[in-house]
Amino acid sequence: MNRREALKGTAMIFGYALTGSTVAALMQSCESGASLGWTPKVLNKEQAQILSQIVDRVLPATDSPGALDVGVDQFIDRMLANVFPEVIQNGFAGGIDSFNDVAKEQHGKDFVKLEGEKQDALIREFEEKSGPLPGSMWGFSFGEPTEFPFYRMMKELALIGYFHSEKIGKEYLAYNPIPGPYEGCIPYSDVGKNWTE
Repeated sequence: MNRREALKGTAMIFGYALTGSTVAALMQSCESGASLGWTPKVLNKEQAQILSQIVDRVLPATDSPGALDVGVDQFIDRMLANVFPEVIQNGFAGGIDSFNDVAKEQHGKDFVKLEGEKQDALIREFEEKSGPLPGSMWGFSFGEPTEFPFYRMMKELALIGYFHSEKIGKEYLAYNPIPGPYEGCIPYSDVGKNWTE
């Protein structure tokens, strides 16, 4: 099964409702590119490089663009800066540091210096051991996780950024702008009982 196909359904994080215009504005401010040619707002440079490597391994370039090709790493940093409170920003940055600490413990190197297979193995380990995000509704959480769910939050932000990017939306998915054109005066004979469609 294609990894991208398996991940397509994910859409919400911590119960924060993200409007299409918010996501679009953040994606437009992201430049694409495989190297860290941008200045992080929340993360430090080392954390941003680790984040870039993780999202590149989770959503690599295939016959369609990868996460770095559409600026997903920058999108995540901008989301942290513009949407989330400081406590979440600090938790996310600390989660990247903890992720890198595990790489050093297991392999004696920073995550960005590991070979691709070892990076994938570490990501799989985090995928298996990280539980779901706590349930929430309208931004209110029903429970608090025992530790900050860095991996789940990073993955969901990466998927939101990827599938809401202009390039992916227009060139690879069935792009249908919402709410679509407004037609205020349509003869009833043209639509009949299908006026809601």
